[in-house]
Amino acid sequence: MSSNNSPVRLRIDGRKAVLEICRPEALNALNAEVLAALESCANELSSRRDIGVVILQSAGEKSFVAGADILEMSLLNASEAERFSQLGFRAFAAIENLPQIVIARVQGFALGGGLELALSADFILASSKARFGFPEVSLGLIPGFGGTQRFARRVGVARAMEWIASGEKYSAEQAMAAGFVNSVHAPEDLDVALGRIVDSILAKGPSAVHHAKSVVRRGLECDITTGCRLESAVFGLRFSTAEAKEGMAAFLEKRPPHFSSPE
Repeated sequence: MSSNNSPVRLRIDGRKAVLEICRPEALNALNAEVLAALESCANELSSRRDIGVVILQSAGEKSFVAGADILEMSLLNASEAERFSQLGFRAFAAIENLPQIVIARVQGFALGGGLELALSADFILASSKARFGFPEVSLGLIPGFGGTQRFARRVGVARAMEWIASGEKYSAEQAMAAGFVNSVHAPEDLDVALGRIVDSILAKGPSAVHHAKSVVRRGLECDITTGCRLESAVFGLRFSTAEAKEGMAAFLEKRPPHFSSPE
């Protein structure tokens, strides 16, 4: 668990974990300390099979993450900047590769590194006040924490090129239309919507959810035939689990399933 002095705090509540960036005075900007703390917390969560959902959020109402810390970046030379980029990539990859379902709760600005962080989640719920974009070209830079790669894979090359090359900011509704935000809610309804989807996920077979995420993620890295073979293998493996036997028995007996701890 993280300390209160850390810029990133990890809280565990039953089968839910909350990973929160706590730099509201700096609009939750990402510096090396924040990135290292995110990686550390993600590594801690990676072995927690008792946790089913991780919520990625930030303190304050104005900004999810306004981007990387420009003051810190302005002091870097080329080799230091490359290492900073690699640190961000490692941190976000650690989040992306978590076995749990990761949900980004975006309540304000998610710009540059903030959008890249949100894209490391499995999906995004946004406030209607949220704003998204890649302003790096306005600084003479490019996205450096995986944004050029993850965003193009989420929305397609043409839209990714438009967003990245223009450096413009877009509304939550435009982000949802682009296909990388799952739903948009009034600010006062965001946590209710988040709680609803978290409860829905946690009510399902925990190891089935973990396996489903793994197959989706691994399948994206290979051709469709190989991905379907992987799906078939894991689908078959599920039939040897007590969780699947309970789920199917509950359906046939017209009762709620009683799933135990992850297998």
